Amino acid sequence: MDGSWANSFPYFAGAFKLTVLGIGAYFAIKWHFDEERRVREAAGVVFDKPGFRKKLAMTLALTVLLVILAVLVIYATDRLY
Repeated sequence: MDGSWANSFPYFAGAFKLTVLGIGAYFAIKWHFDEERRVREAAGVVFDKPGFRKKLAMTLALTVLLVILAVLVIYATDRLY
């Protein structure tokens, strides 16, 4: 065995791990916000929906943050080997 797959495995495993944890964190946060919205609507409090620009800004910020995090993880693990 020449170890070629063993050299790239940490990158794929790390990327998979970050993806799964990111998706899980997204759904956990979304559930909490949805639960808060449900409680406020049951109490009769008006809940303002975010506008298109705010949604776009949050989506772009999250995308940039995840890309930067992935690049940092790749370079950090590359320096260890």
